[in-house]
Amino acid sequence: MIFSTSIADATLSLHENLIWGAPDWVIPVSIAAVVLAGLTIWNYASQQAMGAVRWLAAGLKIAAIALIAICLLQPMRSGTRPRPKANVLPILVDNSKSMQVKPEGANETRADVVSKRIAPENVWRIRLEQDFDVRGYSFDSRIAALELADPTLSNEGTVSSLSTSLRSLGERFSARPVAGVVLFSDGNLTDPPDANFDWSTLGFPVYPVLSSSDETINDVRIADVSVSQTDFESAPVTIRVKVDANPPKRKLVVQLRDLDHGKLVEEQTITTSATKTDNEVTFRFRPDEPGLRFYRTSVFEERDRKAFDPESESKAELNATGKIKTAEATLVNNQRMIAIDRKSGPYRILYVAGRPNWEFKFLRRSLATDAEIQLVGLLRIANKEPKFSFRDQGVTGSNSANTNRLFDGVDSAEDELVQQYDEPVMIRLGVKESEELSDGFPETREELFAYHAIILDDIESEYFTQDQMLLMRQFVSSRGGGLLMLGGQESFAGKSFADSPLGELAPVYGPRSGDASVAGAYRMKLTREGMLEPWARLRENESAESDRFTQMPPFTSVNAVGDVKPGALTLATVEDLAGDALPAIVAQRFGKGRTAAMPIGDLWRWSMRRDPRSKNNDGDDAAQAWRQMAHWLVGEVPRQVEARVEPNVDPNEPARIVVHVRDEAYLPIDNAAIELTITPIEKGTREGNQDGVIQIQAMPDDDASGVYRAAFWTNDSNAYRVHVSAKSVDGHFVGEADTGWVAQPDAAEFRQLRLNRTLLETIAKQSGGKVVADDALDNFAAELPNLKIPVTETWVYPLWHNVWVLVAAIMCLCGEWGLRRWKGLS
Repeated sequence: MIFSTSIADATLSLHENLIWGAPDWVIPVSIAAVVLAGLTIWNYASQQAMGAVRWLAAGLKIAAIALIAICLLQPMRSGTRPRPKANVLPILVDNSKSMQVKPEGANETRADVVSKRIAPENVWRIRLEQDFDVRGYSFDSRIAALELADPTLSNEGTVSSLSTSLRSLGERFSARPVAGVVLFSDGNLTDPPDANFDWSTLGFPVYPVLSSSDETINDVRIADVSVSQTDFESAPVTIRVKVDANPPKRKLVVQLRDLDHGKLVEEQTITTSATKTDNEVTFRFRPDEPGLRFYRTSVFEERDRKAFDPESESKAELNATGKIKTAEATLVNNQRMIAIDRKSGPYRILYVAGRPNWEFKFLRRSLATDAEIQLVGLLRIANKEPKFSFRDQGVTGSNSANTNRLFDGVDSAEDELVQQYDEPVMIRLGVKESEELSDGFPETREELFAYHAIILDDIESEYFTQDQMLLMRQFVSSRGGGLLMLGGQESFAGKSFADSPLGELAPVYGPRSGDASVAGAYRMKLTREGMLEPWARLRENESAESDRFTQMPPFTSVNAVGDVKPGALTLATVEDLAGDALPAIVAQRFGKGRTAAMPIGDLWRWSMRRDPRSKNNDGDDAAQAWRQMAHWLVGEVPRQVEARVEPNVDPNEPARIVVHVRDEAYLPIDNAAIELTITPIEKGTREGNQDGVIQIQAMPDDDASGVYRAAFWTNDSNAYRVHVSAKSVDGHFVGEADTGWVAQPDAAEFRQLRLNRTLLETIAKQSGGKVVADDALDNFAAELPNLKIPVTETWVYPLWHNVWVLVAAIMCLCGEWGLRRWKGLS
């Protein structure tokens, strides 16, 4: 079946390529040929003396007649071929650093092999240049012309923009016919297109040239690094490093170093396996200082320690170029830099209590050891009283009718300091200025928004005015602040709470009518959601947490509350002796901020007990819990000036720095002057600046108020710290912020060292090309003109002009004459 199909295809092809120059002679020539053939057959049929040989002689004569008849019809063979120099054939060569990789057992790098393949004396190039307009291009971060007469490649590019370069060729030659692109690359591109990108949209076929044999790469690399930050006080930073080794089953050293201080944080040893999921190292630690810090993680074999450990006393063997000698293909992908920004304080928390209690004492003592948190207390020591006229002139002064009895004896000259009967008596603790909170709870945005979080403890909603409660709502939803409601006699009570803005802010509904707090012995435990929140945990695993709660003292006072609101998470519950569960810690997002409720009225009981198994030096788990909750409250609260670097997956793009500027009421500021000071961590020379410090200005965003943007280009692998200084249009200093990023173009370039055959085969298949073996380029050059080419020309060749036709006819006649003479006929 296959043979029959092939014969049919060949016949069809021959028919399509055969034309007749004298079609009008078909009938006369056919008649003459038939007559002559008939006479020949009649003549030989009568030649009995020749026996069976006569039919061979007749066949030779008829063949000569047929050849002469065909020549009278002037047969010609036609076809198409590329019009010389009409079709463009780009040769695209990878000029990135990954081409410097030398496979195991090879004497040359990939770049050396490619340089030899594209040399002008190669037969395949000479053959293609006869038919095509051959042009040379190289690419790394961008595409550039390559002189094919003397192709010189530096292979110093830090990225491989293969996808961008192919599309750039398509745009460049959109008005020209392109026969195809001959591609020399390892396929490890750093600008991957969308997952659903169709390479057929390039508009021309791509012919990747690959080695005909598989390569073996000896390499140890960092496959991935992930960083997570939590409010877990003992270890708030977790770095997971995935390593890959080829060949596997190698003993490797994984280090984590602090770049700011140049010291080793931790070192671990791992033996890799064929299962990549097992090749992971986890570092959990607490940085010595808050703020932006830079680290470097490295993986290496013990014999290569000197290349990564400056404190190592071992001697390193150098190669001919003076670099450390190693058996690996490259050491570039053995390390990664990491930027960790643990926002630093000071954070200010406003604590408002309806009466002096033990809770504030322990809370204040817990946060006193945290340099990042400043607790400001506003405590009511006497409630407001109904206003009435008091006429005891012999005891009190003239202003006694209007003043609180706690202020008897105060000089009448300080009437503005004397609180009225119908106002509560408040004391302030931890204030920065004498005027801070002098009028009680803040009544303006500027005063309240200076804090990052609010804690309400045992205070009724009637204490606040409607404007103050609405201001708290704006504090959470618009300012992005945190709000924590603690339990107590006055907390969560009454219909007035449920119908107030405080009830709206709470993550739980107000208690149903008739519900009341019941004294008892309540045991707390974390829910599944609570176990997933690092700030709610004090131990590393669930069993240890369960044991901790077993040692926790029971609580006797829990406020009655309603159901948990939709979207809120119950992180902890308390159970009474009957097994009935009540919410103990409930949290939710509210606008830009977050709110939480802890309807436990005597949480201070926990603070009076120590756990010797705690990781704290004093065994005070309650103090650690308060600190973690405080950091959770303020962790995502925005500041007047904030800066961040947008994540950039394409190393060809600049780092984009975004700055948000707000006034004291946290409204966006336009027309501010934003100055950025960019400092590299590893010092180097940039544009003549010896310390590498660059100052640039951020420009306002056209689409968002109070947002400013700046771009910074760099091709160097380095970590950069950015200090932002903001001034208003009138020159008033608004604030400052710090951020930073890590530029590692080499990390993407050397992410994979093996040839990416899968990608190159996909490009070839979808574009209409094919993969070409590097040792078959001559065959490819001979085959390409016969493939589908945009611009071709038709050629015609007369078959009857060939000498072999006349020779064949003469040979047939001579053969027939010889047979006749052999049999004695004339």
